Amino acid sequence: MTTQGKRRAIWIALISLLLPCVTMLGDVSTPNPFARGEVHERVLIIAHAGASSIAPQNTLVAGEVALALGADVWGIDVRVTRDGHLVLMHDETLDRTTNVDDVFPDRAPWHVADFTLEDVRRLDAGSWFTEIDPFGEIASSAVSPEDVGAFAGEPVPTLEEALKFVSEANWLIDIEVKPLPAEARNAVAARLSELIAVTKTERQVLVSSFDHDFLRAFRTVAPTVPIGVLALLPPHDLIETLNEIEADAYLPSVVGFTPSLLEELEAAGLHVILWTYNTVDSLEYALGLPGVDGIYTDFPQRLVPLLGSVESTP
Repeated sequence: MTTQGKRRAIWIALISLLLPCVTMLGDVSTPNPFARGEVHERVLIIAHAGASSIAPQNTLVAGEVALALGADVWGIDVRVTRDGHLVLMHDETLDRTTNVDDVFPDRAPWHVADFTLEDVRRLDAGSWFTEIDPFGEIASSAVSPEDVGAFAGEPVPTLEEALKFVSEANWLIDIEVKPLPAEARNAVAARLSELIAVTKTERQVLVSSFDHDFLRAFRTVAPTVPIGVLALLPPHDLIETLNEIEADAYLPSVVGFTPSLLEELEAAGLHVILWTYNTVDSLEYALGLPGVDGIYTDFPQRLVPLLGSVESTP
């Protein structure tokens, strides 16, 4: 077993002992909590690209840390390689979060779609985080020197690897599929449906996207897997649009969200998941809104205790 594999096994063993509440939420014997009409007893904590304030985003280690911190859901971003593999990557290009410019200096601008999976697997997706410290958490000593040293060489995961981790940890995941060319939507929808079936994670997955035509394509091949509509601003005739797509959840941006939407969405049985809230004040505000089902954050280590405080208040 590789060093990363051993680390993963240790994380899962510790998590199973320390976080029974998380495994309960992702219990495969229960209905998918993202399904339309399912009632949540509390707000779900969704780790944006993993615990991305203290670990390199969209890597397995970021997911491991988020789970260990008590996040309920791992939110990931997915893009497609040239040879049709689904990998975890937020940006359209590889240069911000990998060392692609060192490994492939002559292939700028380094679009994910121009690289094979074999190419992508040669990249280091961890060292950039240590060098840039995007949230200043390394400088503030929120990340131990041991963890910082372990980030170097972290690979870009495949979606299959992420789903296997979620399955083993009995966790939940929101797969955001980035916008696709029209001619690729059906093939990606079929591949995604296949991966979810193979990993037996149908009851642990939400599939979301800004590409609403992709969601329509995915709905035809995976009619029972919950889907979520991402939007910067509300579509015209919001409820009608969500019903037409057969959505289970609506994920509005900070700029496109108003509390007045909550009652209408709740009455339609739709889940409302907000993104992305990071400051203590904004997290407290989001927690205080009735009808919110989930909150995306780069700082699950902030949201977990805030939610615990709300729950313990008489």
